[in-house]
Amino acid sequence: MKQKILFFLLVLVAFVACKDDDDNGFDVPVEFRKISFDPVPGGALMRYRLPADLSIFGVRARYKDAYGRELVKEGTYLTDTLLLSGFAEARTGELVQLTFLDNNLKESAPIEMTFDTQDAATVALFDNLTVNPFWGGFNVTYTSPNIVEGTVHIFYVGTNPTTKEEDNILVGSFPILEGGDTLNFELKQALDELKVVVRTDDFEGNQVKMKIYEGIDALAMEMLSPDQFAFSYPSDLKIEDEPHEIGVKYLFDGKKKGANYRKNYQKGERYKFGTWVAGPNAFGERFVIDFGTPKVPAMLRGDVFLYHGYTYPYANPDWPDPNKDMFVCTLWNAVYTSRCPAKIKVYGTNAVDPKIVSLNECTLLYVLDDDPGWSNFWSNAWCRFADYEYGPVERQAAFKNKDDKDFEAADPICLEMKCNYSGEAFRYVFFIVEDTYCSNRWGNPIYEENHLEYITFDELEVFVKMENE
Repeated sequence: MKQKILFFLLVLVAFVACKDDDDNGFDVPVEFRKISFDPVPGGALMRYRLPADLSIFGVRARYKDAYGRELVKEGTYLTDTLLLSGFAEARTGELVQLTFLDNNLKESAPIEMTFDTQDAATVALFDNLTVNPFWGGFNVTYTSPNIVEGTVHIFYVGTNPTTKEEDNILVGSFPILEGGDTLNFELKQALDELKVVVRTDDFEGNQVKMKIYEGIDALAMEMLSPDQFAFSYPSDLKIEDEPHEIGVKYLFDGKKKGANYRKNYQKGERYKFGTWVAGPNAFGERFVIDFGTPKVPAMLRGDVFLYHGYTYPYANPDWPDPNKDMFVCTLWNAVYTSRCPAKIKVYGTNAVDPKIVSLNECTLLYVLDDDPGWSNFWSNAWCRFADYEYGPVERQAAFKNKDDKDFEAADPICLEMKCNYSGEAFRYVFFIVEDTYCSNRWGNPIYEENHLEYITFDELEVFVKMENE
């Protein structure tokens, strides 16, 4: 009888031991547990090691995120890192429960470890975020870490047009960009001083952080008349040809949109343009505006022709065509927009001689760095609706078929070169054109539409910061 009881007890112990093994899972070799954690923005990067022995299939991590939600992340033998995300502000000592999985996906006994995190991008961007005055509004500049997630929302405090009461007016929502971004905003409401609200959300819609920036000056600009500055550039680029009405005086005559050209072709004089062209070899040269005394630059605005709908003649200058106006053929090469800047920079300086001062000693105020290629011109260029017969404008929209009222009502086509604002005043500003549009028009990488490097604006308007009255 005693032997039977002893045997029964041994069987019971064995059964309990097996039950304990089932509850606790399989045992994990020590070398599999070489785990470390590197804090990263918004979480931690867990590093683990699963040797070539494929009896261990993967690892499973259980933890709570910043909002108390239970998260489960899994990694396999195919990699050696696992991102534990879901955090906003930096934290220390966050608990994680780890188990290993065998090839049958059976879990091992759990082990507990801790990890630290860094501020997520939704928090970190506020460390280097500035709200700056800008022309007619403000801009927001921030830097962010290399791991980004979330959205930044920009508001200003103004009058709600529906309720007529003070409210936060949303001006834009943007994904947070790796490395940072600069966002410019123009406001329809006139305000003497701005209050700006910046808020970040994660991609699951959780509001992470909000900050208010007050006392932002609202910048206003005023246009200078041509007698309030001097304009100069190298003499070998100047084209003064009155029979075709090409010259610098047309750049500041107040006539935009090709108004001079329009009046001339209405009188049957299609090759009198009433505009400004510089070249050849105008790329890389400096076109200098001298204020006489330092002023805070606000904007240069370059206007170009509307779509008038007449063709510009073409002839190879190496084989002059006696039946064509070779001056016009060379000037436009049949494509007006091929003389419109695609890459241009504006600088400010107080150097004694702005024509020779090193660019490294000047302040970069504006950059347009557009793709000059044909496909981008057609889709995105600021001047794509200007005077080009094969451009994206519909033929019936040509202003040669419209009356003066329609022409005057049409919006100008212009490049607004708004200057970065620091409050610094400069005696000189100058622009440098590096390329124009419609290069490689026929898909030939060798062919260049503007190989002689001409540039044009129909009108140039100069703006500076409006002085307080």
